Amino acid sequence: MDQRAADALHVEILPGTEVMRDTDAVHFAHARGADGAVLVPHPSTSSDDPLNWSLLWKLTVAISLLLYTWVLVTAALSLAPIFPLLAMEFRLNQTQVGLLTGVNILTLGFFTIVVVPLSNIFGRRPISIISGVFVVLTCIWGAVATSHTSLLAARACNGIAAATSEVIMVQVVADMFFLHERGFWMGAYFTMYFCGSFLGPIMSGNIGAAHGWRSFFWLSTALSAFVTLLIIFTFPETRYFHRQLPQSATPTLPSLEKTLSGREKGVDSPRAVSDTDSERGNGATLPFLVGKGRPARAQFNAYQRMDSRWKQYLVHGLLNPVKVFCNPIVFWAGLMLAGPADVLLIFNLDESALFGAPPYGWNPSQVGYANFAFFVGGLVGVATGGPLSDYIAKRLTLRNNGVREAEFRLPALIPFALITIILHVVGAVGTQNQWPWPAILVCGYGFSGLSVTTVPTIAIAYAIDCFKPISGEIMIVATILKNTVSFLSSVRFSNSH
Repeated sequence: MDQRAADALHVEILPGTEVMRDTDAVHFAHARGADGAVLVPHPSTSSDDPLNWSLLWKLTVAISLLLYTWVLVTAALSLAPIFPLLAMEFRLNQTQVGLLTGVNILTLGFFTIVVVPLSNIFGRRPISIISGVFVVLTCIWGAVATSHTSLLAARACNGIAAATSEVIMVQVVADMFFLHERGFWMGAYFTMYFCGSFLGPIMSGNIGAAHGWRSFFWLSTALSAFVTLLIIFTFPETRYFHRQLPQSATPTLPSLEKTLSGREKGVDSPRAVSDTDSERGNGATLPFLVGKGRPARAQFNAYQRMDSRWKQYLVHGLLNPVKVFCNPIVFWAGLMLAGPADVLLIFNLDESALFGAPPYGWNPSQVGYANFAFFVGGLVGVATGGPLSDYIAKRLTLRNNGVREAEFRLPALIPFALITIILHVVGAVGTQNQWPWPAILVCGYGFSGLSVTTVPTIAIAYAIDCFKPISGEIMIVATILKNTVSFLSSVRFSNSH
């Protein structure tokens, strides 16, 4: 938050605190949207700034990346219904079959440590394209594998290639959307991410039963090639370089009168002083560009300008996650992602053994259809989690005299925490005692899909509100926690069977 705003409103500067209204002292420092909402972060005076892009361009980029995320996760985490086919093909025990998912999860999580600094140095677009190409190659490798060792190596490499699905979308949301919009888009991201675990098994179970397990890898190859081409044509670079405002040109409260009269003109600093600053404070006639901009041609280049601070990014990218890991807010947000995701994985790994045996006796295709319960719960989650947290934060901000605290998102967690408790009880007791399948699917699988798309959405959005500059590192910590716990759970599950 700007120091002048804090002084004017007598607000203590804490991570995530933002002034969402104008006062006489800070009126010049706030850009507003068409609906009158204060825009945080402040947009720049450039039409190619992702914050200024039109709604059509933002939707195009967001939808392309959401599809990209879904396909990469689908290719990585959808093998559970075809475990019996793989076990029969390669004569595998339950532990060996489980490692095909466990190794993928482990590499998927830990390689994010490399993806974030690379995306900061070279850009989101080049890293996403390269990753997409390698996902295609690893899917082909899996389709032609002739041994368990070869397939296991293909799965490990697929996790490395698909690591962009864990962090890129979160960085792009922070690049392209304003504070009051992030809740919805974080919810959309987590929904599409986990839809890979929801709908992917339905696809793998049906295609595996009809055409063999290799057909699923060929389908994954085709889908990965499609989304890679899609982002080549529809995903411009969202990493944006901003000029900094020299300290001597930064308006202060004593110099505010001269600034407003136009007797002092500062150098544009898009994130410190907005377009509206320049228009109101410096007497300039710069147009208000929010919602009217579009990407520049250079933002579609396959190779983006390398950040001159690449050494700093590389060192910090490798060391910062360790520091960030010790931050209580970030660690807590990571646990809020790891917990629901781990329960979902247990359901996913257990579905073939549970529903394929008496008293259910389902075939792989029917087991795959059980994942529709996750999907329906996820759709309810995306429609409620992010929008509810945005709404509650907005209402509490108005009640707090226009000063927004990051913690205003947290009350939205209460109903979803209760649902999470219910799904744990039903999931444990229902599967152990072989309850009727509707109870397990609705209160177990369905509530799990709802929990995994709402609890992480609110928790991660809260952490990013607090520490937006390290949004990538936040997702690294959250992903490593999630995938480490999931790997250990998959190994323990395999050994127990």
